Amino acid sequence: MKNLALIIAFFLILDLSASAREGSISQMMTTGSMLKDDDDLNLPSFLESESGRSGKSKFLALGLSFLLPGSGQYYTENKRKAIIFGSAEALIWGGFFGLRQYGSWKKEDYKAYAAFHAGANVNGKPDIFFEKLTYYDNINEYNQLAVLYDGEDAVLFPVNSSYYWNWDSRESRDHFRNLRNLSKNAYRRSLFMVGAALANRILAGIDAYRSASMYETDSEFSVAGWRPYYEMSGPIWNSEVEIGVIKNF
Repeated sequence: MKNLALIIAFFLILDLSASAREGSISQMMTTGSMLKDDDDLNLPSFLESESGRSGKSKFLALGLSFLLPGSGQYYTENKRKAIIFGSAEALIWGGFFGLRQYGSWKKEDYKAYAAFHAGANVNGKPDIFFEKLTYYDNINEYNQLAVLYDGEDAVLFPVNSSYYWNWDSRESRDHFRNLRNLSKNAYRRSLFMVGAALANRILAGIDAYRSASMYETDSEFSVAGWRPYYEMSGPIWNSEVEIGVIKNF
């Protein structure tokens, strides 16, 4: 019985201590705005205003991010992630147009090279014409071997000045092939940038949707009367921090 009385007395003391602390917090909230000196550091700082936060549409945040990555994060007031997704989008499209431009430059280079070293008329020619220049020294060699390899399905070029070519050396043809490969690889890699842009939109959309959901949860949390707070005591370099939740009644 004596032990039971001690336990009951212990819990009564805890209850009285909690009640006194709640009264102290409420009093500090009321008088906190009147203090202007360094003691303000020791007051509880509420993370949200009593009026709560206005809700954000999850689907609007999702749609904005699909349209322009980063805009959904800006809508949900997540400025840091807005910068991250927006910068990623700019880098992706910068890479896309850079690769396309590089591919175009190399395309002009291999056409000019073929005109100078093979005497080819490159104006208005389809891509298959330049493909054959890659593997055959001249038009006669191509027409003969095409019939041998492909038979009736062979695509032959007319033997005239419009389709004529004759490489001046094997090294020139090899260099032409390298230039053409650089151009084709640049165009091919630019397609991966389109895929990266799509992935960036998906990730940004998911993140914006989740941010709007969390924003809405925080709003409901505040409207229900619950408010998170933190309390700091002592100097900043050697302080104790308490974090908790308060509900208004």
